[in-house]
Amino acid sequence: MNRTFSHALGALLCGVIISSCVPYDEYGRRIQPKKKPDRSTVTDPKQQEIDAKREEMRKKEEQRRKELGLPPEDGSTGGTTPTTSTGDFNNGNGPVDPPKNTTPPKNHPVAAAVPGKPGFVFSPFNNKVVDVRGIASGTLVADPQYPAADKKHFRVP
Repeated sequence: MNRTFSHALGALLCGVIISSCVPYDEYGRRIQPKKKPDRSTVTDPKQQEIDAKREEMRKKEEQRRKELGLPPEDGSTGGTTPTTSTGDFNNGNGPVDPPKNTTPPKNHPVAAAVPGKPGFVFSPFNNKVVDVRGIASGTLVADPQYPAADKKHFRVP
Protein backbone atom coordinates (compact mmCIF):
# COMPACT_ATOMS: atom_id res chain seq x y z
CA MET A 1 0.00 0.00 0.00
CA ASN A 2 2.78 2.45 0.92
CA ARG A 3 4.63 1.50 -2.23
CA THR A 4 1.70 2.32 -4.56
CA PHE A 5 1.06 5.52 -2.67
CA SER A 6 4.68 6.60 -3.02
CA HIS A 7 4.63 5.73 -6.76
CA ALA A 8 1.43 7.75 -7.26
CA LEU A 9 2.87 10.65 -5.29
CA GLY A 10 6.09 10.50 -7.33
CA ALA A 11 4.15 10.45 -10.62
CA LEU A 12 2.02 13.38 -9.47
CA LEU A 13 5.11 15.33 -8.42
CA CYS A 14 6.78 14.68 -11.82
CA GLY A 15 3.61 15.81 -13.62
CA VAL A 16 3.51 19.04 -11.63
CA ILE A 17 7.18 19.77 -12.32
CA ILE A 18 6.83 19.09 -16.05
CA SER A 19 3.67 21.18 -16.41
CA SER A 20 5.30 24.10 -14.59
CA CYS A 21 8.01 24.28 -17.27
CA VAL A 22 5.53 25.42 -19.97
CA PRO A 23 6.00 29.15 -20.69
CA TYR A 24 3.01 31.48 -20.22
CA ASP A 25 2.67 35.24 -20.73
CA GLU A 26 1.41 37.67 -18.07
CA TYR A 27 -2.22 37.01 -19.07
CA GLY A 28 -2.00 33.25 -18.57
CA ARG A 29 -1.88 32.39 -22.28
CA ARG A 30 0.59 29.77 -23.41
CA ILE A 31 3.51 31.16 -25.44
CA GLN A 32 3.96 29.29 -28.71
CA PRO A 33 7.55 28.45 -29.66
CA LYS A 34 8.91 30.30 -32.67
CA LYS A 35 9.20 28.25 -35.82
CA LYS A 36 12.64 28.03 -37.36
CA PRO A 37 12.85 29.16 -40.98
CA ASP A 38 13.18 26.49 -43.61
CA ARG A 39 16.81 26.37 -44.74
CA SER A 40 16.23 24.09 -47.72
CA THR A 41 17.54 25.19 -51.11
CA VAL A 42 15.24 25.80 -54.04
CA THR A 43 15.82 23.29 -56.80
CA ASP A 44 12.40 23.31 -58.38
CA PRO A 45 12.75 24.34 -62.06
CA LYS A 46 9.54 26.36 -61.90
CA GLN A 47 10.84 28.37 -58.93
CA GLN A 48 14.16 28.94 -60.69
CA GLU A 49 12.24 30.25 -63.72
CA ILE A 50 10.28 32.64 -61.50
CA ASP A 51 13.50 33.88 -59.87
CA ALA A 52 15.07 34.47 -63.30
CA LYS A 53 12.04 36.52 -64.40
CA ARG A 54 12.20 38.58 -61.21
CA GLU A 55 15.87 39.32 -61.79
CA GLU A 56 15.16 40.28 -65.42
CA MET A 57 12.34 42.62 -64.34
CA ARG A 58 14.59 44.17 -61.67
CA LYS A 59 17.28 44.88 -64.27
CA LYS A 60 14.72 46.42 -66.66
CA GLU A 61 13.38 48.66 -63.89
CA GLU A 62 16.92 49.68 -62.95
CA GLN A 63 17.67 50.57 -66.60
CA ARG A 64 14.41 52.55 -66.89
CA ARG A 65 15.19 54.51 -63.71
CA LYS A 66 18.70 55.21 -65.00
CA GLU A 67 17.31 56.56 -68.30
CA LEU A 68 14.87 58.84 -66.47
CA GLY A 69 17.61 60.12 -64.16
CA LEU A 70 15.97 58.73 -61.03
CA PRO A 71 18.08 57.32 -58.18
CA PRO A 72 18.19 53.53 -57.82
CA GLU A 73 15.53 51.93 -55.62
CA ASP A 74 18.10 50.68 -53.12
CA GLY A 75 18.67 54.24 -51.89
CA SER A 76 22.23 54.63 -53.20
CA THR A 77 23.05 57.58 -55.42
CA GLY A 78 24.44 55.36 -58.14
CA GLY A 79 27.41 57.64 -58.72
CA THR A 80 25.26 60.58 -59.80
CA THR A 81 24.57 63.63 -57.72
CA PRO A 82 21.29 65.46 -58.19
CA THR A 83 21.65 69.06 -59.29
CA THR A 84 19.26 71.81 -58.29
CA SER A 85 19.07 75.37 -59.43
CA THR A 86 18.73 77.69 -56.46
CA GLY A 87 17.63 80.57 -58.69
CA ASP A 88 14.43 78.77 -59.67
CA PHE A 89 13.16 78.51 -56.12
CA ASN A 90 14.31 81.48 -54.08
CA ASN A 91 15.40 84.17 -56.58
CA GLY A 92 19.13 83.42 -56.27
CA ASN A 93 19.42 84.16 -52.57
CA GLY A 94 21.20 80.88 -51.88
CA PRO A 95 19.83 77.65 -50.49
CA VAL A 96 17.11 77.94 -47.90
CA ASP A 97 17.04 75.52 -44.97
CA PRO A 98 13.63 74.03 -44.26
CA PRO A 99 12.15 75.02 -40.89
CA LYS A 100 13.22 72.70 -38.11
CA ASN A 101 10.76 71.10 -35.75
CA THR A 102 11.59 72.52 -32.32
CA THR A 103 9.75 69.83 -30.34
CA PRO A 104 10.70 66.26 -31.21
CA PRO A 105 7.85 63.74 -31.13
CA LYS A 106 7.61 61.77 -27.88
CA ASN A 107 7.44 58.02 -27.71
CA HIS A 108 4.43 57.47 -25.53
CA PRO A 109 3.90 54.11 -23.79
CA VAL A 110 1.12 51.80 -24.93
CA ALA A 111 -1.44 50.67 -22.36
CA ALA A 112 -2.08 46.97 -21.75
CA ALA A 113 -5.57 45.62 -22.43
CA VAL A 114 -7.55 44.21 -19.51
CA PRO A 115 -8.22 40.53 -20.26
CA GLY A 116 -11.92 39.74 -20.52
CA LYS A 117 -12.97 43.40 -20.55
CA PRO A 118 -12.96 44.92 -24.03
CA GLY A 119 -12.65 48.71 -23.95
CA PHE A 120 -10.67 48.80 -20.71
CA VAL A 121 -6.89 49.11 -20.34
CA PHE A 122 -4.31 49.26 -17.57
CA SER A 123 -2.62 52.65 -17.34
CA PRO A 124 1.14 52.27 -17.93
CA PHE A 125 1.84 54.84 -15.20
CA ASN A 126 -0.08 53.45 -12.22
CA ASN A 127 -1.67 50.16 -13.44
CA LYS A 128 -5.19 51.42 -12.72
CA VAL A 129 -8.02 50.46 -15.07
CA VAL A 130 -9.01 53.17 -17.58
CA ASP A 131 -12.16 53.12 -19.74
CA VAL A 132 -11.24 53.67 -23.41
CA ARG A 133 -14.45 52.40 -25.04
CA GLY A 134 -15.11 54.15 -28.33
CA ILE A 135 -11.53 55.38 -28.71
CA ALA A 136 -9.66 54.11 -31.77
CA SER A 137 -6.54 51.97 -31.44
CA GLY A 138 -3.31 54.01 -31.51
CA THR A 139 -4.99 57.19 -30.24
CA LEU A 140 -3.06 59.28 -27.72
CA VAL A 141 -5.04 59.53 -24.46
CA ALA A 142 -4.38 61.53 -21.28
CA ASP A 143 -4.41 59.48 -18.09
CA PRO A 144 -7.44 60.67 -16.08
CA GLN A 145 -5.71 59.91 -12.76
CA TYR A 146 -3.22 62.76 -13.28
CA PRO A 147 -3.86 66.49 -13.77
CA ALA A 148 -3.36 67.92 -17.26
CA ALA A 149 -0.25 69.77 -16.06
CA ASP A 150 1.56 66.43 -15.51
CA LYS A 151 0.95 65.43 -19.16
CA LYS A 152 0.75 61.68 -18.56
CA HIS A 153 -0.32 60.38 -21.95
CA PHE A 154 -0.44 56.85 -23.36
CA ARG A 155 -1.61 55.14 -26.54
CA VAL A 156 -4.65 52.87 -26.77
CA PRO A 157 -3.60 49.33 -27.83
